[in-house]
Amino acid sequence: MTHAVRFLRPAGGLLAAGFLVPLLFFPPLGPPFQDSIPPLTSSPADADLPATENPILSETLSPADADLTATDNRILPETSSPADVDLTATETAVPSEAPSPTDVDLPTPPPTETSTEDMPDPSPTPTATGTEAPATIGTFTPTLEASSSPTHTPEPVNPSLTPSESPTATSTHTPTATLPVGPGPTPFGLMAVMINEVAWPGTAASSNDEWIELINPGPSSIDLRGWRLTDGDDDGVDIALKGSIPGYGLYLLERTDDTTVLDLAADQIYTGALNNSGESLELIDPSGRVIDTANADGGGWPAGSVDSHASMERLAGEDGPGVWRTFTGCWSTGVDAAGTPVAGTPRNPNSMPCPSATASPTLLAASASPTSSATPTITPSPQPTPAASQSILINEVAWGGTIADSSDEWIELHNPGPDPVDLHGWRLTDEGDLHVTLLGSIPPYGFFLLERTDDHPVADVAADQIYTGGLNNDGESLWLLDPAGAVIDSANGDGGGWPAGNGAARHSMERRGGDDRSGNWGTFPGYGGVGHDSSGNRIGGTPRHPNAINQPAPAPTHIPSRVVINEVLIRPHYDWEGTGGVSPSDEFIELYNAGDLSVHLLGWTLDDAEGAGSKPYVIADTVLQPHEFLAFFRSRTKVALNDTGDTVRLLEPGGRVVDQIAYLKVRAYNLSYGRLPDGGHHLFYGLWPTAGLPNVLFVEPRLPLPIQDTFDCPAGHMHPLLVQFPSLPLARLHATTPLLICP
Repeated sequence: MTHAVRFLRPAGGLLAAGFLVPLLFFPPLGPPFQDSIPPLTSSPADADLPATENPILSETLSPADADLTATDNRILPETSSPADVDLTATETAVPSEAPSPTDVDLPTPPPTETSTEDMPDPSPTPTATGTEAPATIGTFTPTLEASSSPTHTPEPVNPSLTPSESPTATSTHTPTATLPVGPGPTPFGLMAVMINEVAWPGTAASSNDEWIELINPGPSSIDLRGWRLTDGDDDGVDIALKGSIPGYGLYLLERTDDTTVLDLAADQIYTGALNNSGESLELIDPSGRVIDTANADGGGWPAGSVDSHASMERLAGEDGPGVWRTFTGCWSTGVDAAGTPVAGTPRNPNSMPCPSATASPTLLAASASPTSSATPTITPSPQPTPAASQSILINEVAWGGTIADSSDEWIELHNPGPDPVDLHGWRLTDEGDLHVTLLGSIPPYGFFLLERTDDHPVADVAADQIYTGGLNNDGESLWLLDPAGAVIDSANGDGGGWPAGNGAARHSMERRGGDDRSGNWGTFPGYGGVGHDSSGNRIGGTPRHPNAINQPAPAPTHIPSRVVINEVLIRPHYDWEGTGGVSPSDEFIELYNAGDLSVHLLGWTLDDAEGAGSKPYVIADTVLQPHEFLAFFRSRTKVALNDTGDTVRLLEPGGRVVDQIAYLKVRAYNLSYGRLPDGGHHLFYGLWPTAGLPNVLFVEPRLPLPIQDTFDCPAGHMHPLLVQFPSLPLARLHATTPLLICP
């Protein structure tokens, strides 16, 4: 167990309680201990400790009273490679080959010249007859024919009798054996298809004109044959679905006929009504598994409106409270049987919060054709034709900026279609301080890069347009509007926090595909980055390139040496940096090059746990020579190490983790956590802090101190480490008590 040592306050000098004594000598080590971070006990710092046998030190030892030695590496255990593992063969029962139905010899009774005996229907006994079956038999009986030589060529089933080679007799067999039943359909994953919108109030034309929309949130098409959508009521909705739903596609069901949404063809017509007071819907796959629900808890519908005939729309996620909302009014698609805009978005992405500039949702709905009048009227100029929904996508949003500057935000648009799109008159807005009137065009399958304020956020990729205004790191919504004012796409349209991206690591929010919902956004994964920021750091994203989140992870980058995190000091209580004061800034992270080649650390980062509070520290233009140590104090990195437990990570410029160590709660001051030997695979807690020097295991000294030192120690001189740290209480005592004189 670790030994916690507290100084006494002897006459002739005061020592700070709780300060630990450095290891200066190397007595033989005792047996190994097993705890990696043992609990340490201490008396209050201001209390005078009772005198002990030791005139200088009082030891508080664990019950085991064991010396410190190697502990198991809690983060980087030495594990055998697959080639090193001794795999013990186990006997696997091989299923015996069961004969298939075609391999089983069916008994063929010898043909009988004549027989008038009628066979009861359930009997498995073959019936021989010399005449054709009477025409009055209404069921088909498969026949087996007697032939002179067997044939192995399968014949199609034919309801007619085939004459055998014997013109006088035909053996007819009515089998009753049941063929082996194969495995049932494989169940789909939960929410493989989702109930996306339910117009239980009907439409303004008729409250009976109900419709339901399904969505496929995945990239692959799904065959809906064998699926059912039901409310569990014998007189209600029970639909045997048909057809298929494409990847990221929508499927529209209309009640009774195809006039519910007059200008959109239904994928399927159904019968049965939904109860306006509320009920539950279940979507069941061919295996009988419930894949999704709507209002599963029963009771009143959680959203939708009888008065406005507004539909109930799904926001995202599993069915439950807060998942549904009422159609917002922006933006409706389709008209009802009377030509009135439908209060919903059938076979289109669900509605979005209305931008504040919109006076009323009715302004966004299609108006009736003007009535002709004899009074002369001014002919209005033709209005722009609205673009198709998601014909241009907001594809990537770097709301966290770059490592160089959090204000260096950038946004990427994407044209997923085969035709170029003229962006003149299009607008990108957050309905706050960001209002961009777009210019230029975007080529087929191309990208359009917007950079904030100037062309420096992505220093080596030219912007297509510069904009002003900033994005809120706590989250907001972005809207892309075409020249007609229709919302073509959005990002985080539901508001609230950003669904992806990492502000601390400056990683962008990338779109996976599909419409704007939280599951279709992901954080830049750390590989495949493109470009550099204004300080030369790698961009945490893919400006004007396909998103990395949709690309396979690359093979690990080869580093021509081995750089490790060698030592960390978590809880300092001494001026280890030598700046003249004691503060948390004396925490440090030490790197060590355990290889035989130098490593250029430009662009490498030091960080604590992913997503934690500290901003990653980017290492400047530094070369770490073979077997060289390099310590980074907190005063420089601003990376704070939590006393309650944390992870320390070293990442190469592409974002791959090169090394990391984790530790549990730390109670003792001035004990570091690191590797012994330097660069080794074993981690120890209870090292004497040696920033930039080889690691040393702390063992409290015993008085008088034996001299067993591997450092250069000239005879009659103070020990070199006490010379290096003259403010240590032990060093100050040397003036009156010659404890540490070299032999």
